[in-house]
Amino acid sequence: MHAIDTAITAVIDDWIAAYEGDDPERVIDLYADDAVIAVQGRGTVNGHDDIAALLRASFVKYDRKVTVRYDRAERNGTWAYVYGRSWITLAPRDKTPPAHLFGRFTVMLRLCADGKWRIFIDMDQPSQDVDPRTPHFGA
Repeated sequence: MHAIDTAITAVIDDWIAAYEGDDPERVIDLYADDAVIAVQGRGTVNGHDDIAALLRASFVKYDRKVTVRYDRAERNGTWAYVYGRSWITLAPRDKTPPAHLFGRFTVMLRLCADGKWRIFIDMDQPSQDVDPRTPHFGA
């Protein structure tokens, strides 16, 4: 059994709530100025401004549902990481078929000068050990 630091997973829980809750500015605030996103089906996005543009565009286009299962979450000084499994549904608002993404994710966080933990690296990838039918895709 690996450690699950709930102070760190709380940042991811806040990200999920804001992402599903249609609050792009709250999601954007969770990223460090020099953050990097490298997620399924997209090129790498570098820096706060480009991440903000990506997220704002996504919020206009999709309704979102996210489920995660944490496998590890630990911190050491001003750095932390969360590792786990994720299931994401992106449902286009034009009613075209949704995209279902699932796999493993790793998020690295940094304690910033303002005392807030922010996402520094956000990565995910498909993984054969993550069942695409669960938890929210249905049986």
